Amino acid sequence: MKDTVRIKDLRQVKVFAHPLRARLVEVFADKPRTAKQAAEIMGQKPTKLYHHVEALERVGLIKLVKTGKKRGTIEKYYRTVAKRFSIDSRLFEMTKNGKKVIGEFRAMLNTMLENTMHEINESISQKLICPEKKETEVAVVRKHIRTNPAKLKQLQERIQEMIEGLADVDEESGEIEYRFVLVFYPLVKKKRRR
Repeated sequence: MKDTVRIKDLRQVKVFAHPLRARLVEVFADKPRTAKQAAEIMGQKPTKLYHHVEALERVGLIKLVKTGKKRGTIEKYYRTVAKRFSIDSRLFEMTKNGKKVIGEFRAMLNTMLENTMHEINESISQKLICPEKKETEVAVVRKHIRTNPAKLKQLQERIQEMIEGLADVDEESGEIEYRFVLVFYPLVKKKRRR
């Protein structure tokens, strides 16, 4: 599995923009799984996910890594082709004024942020997040930084290295599974008032 794959194809952006497919990418990034195993993790019916798995494989975001026989059926195990995905900025130049790609990119970001809010709301309603429980505390950080693209890349790589070893959860030792969402985006310069 590669560390990072740059998405250079509009079809990949379109496929990734679907909420179930974005969640499937997260599930298959952890370790090789079958569509049935992914469905159990996501609380979905396997039949609902099969065509989404096929779409992700067709555009090269996941790949078949092994097969096995179980009770007369062939189980297919899939894994993402990379730990991380980034979108090639040249995609925005491929269509007239970038409108088509920007719409797909916005849809993908909205999907990811909506999934995050859905999970946070579920955790709140299940009382996994509440003021009395310090061990399940939520850390929300919104920071303004100034840097150049090379230093930003170094920062992103250091953060990735730090979280790499935290992927597997050992429930017997009391570990809790957390979601980590980090978004870097350039800001529009605001004119200063005089």
